Amino acid sequence: MSLLHLTSRAVAGISGAGDKEELRAALYAAVQSLGFDSFNIAFEKSAKREFMTEPTLTIWSYDDLVAYAGDGWAERDPLLDYAATGTDPLYWQAPSWNQNGHPDYYEYIKHVGVFGGLTVPLPGSPDKLGALTLLSLADRKHDKDVTHAVSIVAMMARAKAAAVGLASGQESGASAKFRALSSLQREILKWMANGKSNVEIAVIVSQSKRSIDYHVIEILKKLEVSSRAQAAAIYAAL
Repeated sequence: MSLLHLTSRAVAGISGAGDKEELRAALYAAVQSLGFDSFNIAFEKSAKREFMTEPTLTIWSYDDLVAYAGDGWAERDPLLDYAATGTDPLYWQAPSWNQNGHPDYYEYIKHVGVFGGLTVPLPGSPDKLGALTLLSLADRKHDKDVTHAVSIVAMMARAKAAAVGLASGQESGASAKFRALSSLQREILKWMANGKSNVEIAVIVSQSKRSIDYHVIEILKKLEVSSRAQAAAIYAAL
């Protein structure tokens, strides 16, 4: 099947998505059809670290994201630097990071089984960042025009994300801060407001305590408060 046909089918699938989960599924199908195995997409983020600590849509597990942040990569990942500051799509193979002065990152991606990838920067409203990053978990070749195809998919995904309420960036106040939380973080906040400990919440939502600890920190940061009680008060007022 030609790349043009694959791209057209990917765009049609994304266009037909009606909500967040349908968009996630359509984007994952598009990513796979174009020869990649994993995706992470973020819109309207205030800092590059949020691309990985709180992506808009991803197939990474929460434990994967927690481990990434816990290992300090959110602050020293050269690919995040490019996603935040670059203008053109970047297609790369793992050895290129070693050759370009990032041997630690090269060793990291080898360790997690990444062979290559493609990142498309998606800057949004003033002072807001975004990007789509695809990863290959096998040593495969891609069509020379895949960069253009993925750019089209990225732009379509951003437009559809805005249409289903994932990337508008228009709200303000407590409501906007609450909407900045992921669905899991909203559920964690609900149980925090009900007086549950992190250990209890971990059992309720079937996550590790380490994951809950991480998300509680992120919840406080996003709500711009310093205590669980303040976070619970915001939840109660919504």
